[in-house]
Amino acid sequence: MENILLLFTEKLPVWDEETIITAGENPEALHVLTESGDLMPIASGYVLTPKGVRKRELVENELYLPHTPSGEIIIDSFRAHDMLELNRMTQFIDRAFVTDWGIKEVTTLENFPIMPCLPDDKYFKFESGKVKAVWPDSPEVKKFLESFPNSGVSARKFPAPGQEGLDKWAKDNNLRYGSLIVDFVLRARADFNHYKNYEQLNSDKYKFLDADRLFIQRVRDINKPQNLLPFIGKLHIFLTEQRRIFLPGWFDIDHDENEDWILLAFVTDTEAELETFTKTLQSWGHDLIDPVNPLYILGSSIERLRSQREQKRTIYDWFQEETIRIMRPDAPDGE
Repeated sequence: MENILLLFTEKLPVWDEETIITAGENPEALHVLTESGDLMPIASGYVLTPKGVRKRELVENELYLPHTPSGEIIIDSFRAHDMLELNRMTQFIDRAFVTDWGIKEVTTLENFPIMPCLPDDKYFKFESGKVKAVWPDSPEVKKFLESFPNSGVSARKFPAPGQEGLDKWAKDNNLRYGSLIVDFVLRARADFNHYKNYEQLNSDKYKFLDADRLFIQRVRDINKPQNLLPFIGKLHIFLTEQRRIFLPGWFDIDHDENEDWILLAFVTDTEAELETFTKTLQSWGHDLIDPVNPLYILGSSIERLRSQREQKRTIYDWFQEETIRIMRPDAPDGE
């Protein structure tokens, strides 16, 4: 029972039988904890009650675990449904592959500060049915690129500006940070014991050095894929920050001169939705990735993840064998 209570966290507050099973626990515990008043049903899932929150804190104390917030008690059924579906995607993705000879670092709803952050309609625009990236032409971004010109492997010989340098630039230009919240983020570190011997960089605020990175977002409204354009634009800015502020020279190529993957995946509910979504993004064109290549856009669905029977050994195997490649930098005209 203790293990079940500890699963309910601020980022993953809603669970049901399927997500509990996928996490490797006994779903019968949900009913027992509901009868004891520690959980209550909502939107086909379960959340902690005030009594359950207190009991969870007691369990942490008894097991000498660090206190992790359980978050607010969700009473809105629509929000509970959304959080349950986010949890379902998280559990399926997490079980889809392991990281042989390495480690997986998974976060949910990670919040990345964005500088410069533009209005939602200033990242892309439509021209003749295609998406055109307009964010590189904004005055704020032009000034940013001029102020931080060092990128690529040649930038390794210069000191990284880091958070202090970015903060100063933002203050000097009277700009406020925006926010990019990503449903699921994975840092996959292959051969961790080997790479841990290399010198770490103080500027690496987000711990992306020598790691493959997977950013995953649920498609919440399949009928309005254009709603995802500000998200993609903010990710473009964030990747540009990494290459010029936090890990210039190191973000795309690791210490052993191997390429680090940067993958963006979208997850729909059904395979039919995934097919439609894939065709839509491919019709929009390569400006969805070109300004910040190398970047891959992948697609999957809850149906696809649920039916996957074999756990892949690495993120690369999963990426190659189990997903749809929507857009890739080495195929400018599509696959």
